[in-house]
Amino acid sequence: MHLAARIWIVAFVLVVEGVAISLTIHGLPIAQAGAPAAAVMHAVHTIQGWLFRFIIAYGSSLAILILSARRDCFAKFASVEIVSVRKRWLILHGALLMLLLMLSSVIDAGLSPPLFILSATARPLFAVCAGLALCAALAPWRIWGPAVRGNRELFGYAFAMAGGAVLAVTLSQSLWAPAARVTFRLVQILLRPFYPNLHVDPFAQALATDRFGVIVTDDCSGLEGVGLMLVFCAAWLWYFRDEYRFPRALFIVPAALLLIFMLNAVRIAALLMIGDAGYASIASAGFHSQAGWIAFNTSAFAIAVISKRSRWLAREAFGAAEQVGESKSPAIASANPVAPYLGPLATILAVGMVTRAFSDGIDVLYPLKFAGGLVVLWVYRADYRQLDWRFSWRAVAVGTLVFAVWILAARFVTTPRIMPERLANWSGGGRLAWIALRSLGAILTVPLAEELAFRGYLMRRLTHQDFEVVSFRNVRWPALTLTAVAFGLLHGSLWWPALLAGLAYGWLVIRTDKIGEAVVAHSVTNAWLAAYVLTFGQWQLW
Repeated sequence: MHLAARIWIVAFVLVVEGVAISLTIHGLPIAQAGAPAAAVMHAVHTIQGWLFRFIIAYGSSLAILILSARRDCFAKFASVEIVSVRKRWLILHGALLMLLLMLSSVIDAGLSPPLFILSATARPLFAVCAGLALCAALAPWRIWGPAVRGNRELFGYAFAMAGGAVLAVTLSQSLWAPAARVTFRLVQILLRPFYPNLHVDPFAQALATDRFGVIVTDDCSGLEGVGLMLVFCAAWLWYFRDEYRFPRALFIVPAALLLIFMLNAVRIAALLMIGDAGYASIASAGFHSQAGWIAFNTSAFAIAVISKRSRWLAREAFGAAEQVGESKSPAIASANPVAPYLGPLATILAVGMVTRAFSDGIDVLYPLKFAGGLVVLWVYRADYRQLDWRFSWRAVAVGTLVFAVWILAARFVTTPRIMPERLANWSGGGRLAWIALRSLGAILTVPLAEELAFRGYLMRRLTHQDFEVVSFRNVRWPALTLTAVAFGLLHGSLWWPALLAGLAYGWLVIRTDKIGEAVVAHSVTNAWLAAYVLTFGQWQLW
């Protein structure tokens, strides 16, 4: 196995174990300690927290640098010695992991200050030793040593990136309150022309009419959107760095940050307007949770399109304007091989954000998501003929197994919820129609759209740029794993069973070279979930 692949195994295992360990920590046992001891314990806990943040940031930075480095970065070390997993080191890693879990679980168990400090100090040491043992289990040190020394600049850059990230987090925390005050003033300016008698409380940062009001807390400051937009702009400019004219392309970053910050104020103003208009439940439920995502996605899309078409910013747009004779026909120029794979899911997500923004506890307009996905799938139906849609018993078996894991996970990470009150109050016919379309969407359009996007496109695109020529059998485990991680992140609190589902569906496609296997397995899982929700009233799963 290539040494870079081993590094990805180490990174993936450590991330999963880190999340598991973090779930065992619940708080500080300083209630019974005296003031000096409590201060020391709090200081040790704070240092330990920042140390773990740095370790996570360092690992992420190093993974990004390795991924973006030259393909031959570790190639010369890959054939030094092919070894299997060394069990002794793996057993040591497991033992250290158990010690970490034990120490983490007893931190809030009322330990005395000396024992707490000893436990908290030992945890980073055990964590580092566990990571080194895992590395040793996958490859001998005589392979790791030259690889590290030969690429020491990557480790230095990762150290600087991690330090900058931790420092940025620290500085950003001090900006929440000032940013919230600026947002409060902007919302007040936006609302004053429409509500001359607007009630304003600067101390509580509250704005209200006679019928509805909002409070601009630190969470409403807009910095979350600014952070997301900063990450998007950095990734976009890096990926398309050869197509932009630097340094002027950097102008995109402040323009995008200002846009998303202003749209956050518009979102809060619109929230108050919707509530004042008599739709308080919609304002506080759907619009409050979805409007931010709508603003971010709309802004990111607009920035991407406008900047790529700007002759001042983009090289392609500038060069295209200079060309008089265009050799490509409009039909060829507009052909986009990615659209058939991402179009259905993008449509479902976009329509879903809009419909949920105008919901009040139940997505009344869900049928629009189903219809939108169905229309796009129909439009691109000819493009799907090249794919193998056959399936076998494996699809049904894997889909059922994923359902069982999903239900088991849901018991730990979700809270049981009965049928929404508004849906229960509908007439029998209306309720039946909504449930039928919701079930059809889960069983038909959603599996098709998600499998086309994740397994049909992303998994093959991570294997080769010209993804359409890639056979599913040629996809290797790094592409499978990264696709499963992306699939898991799409499913919120149920991310880890979704990650396992992504691995299972991807394995099916790679094993059989048929996308139909994954689609049917996904559909079987969702069909079982629909039956489970309707039979046992577990509506939190929908």
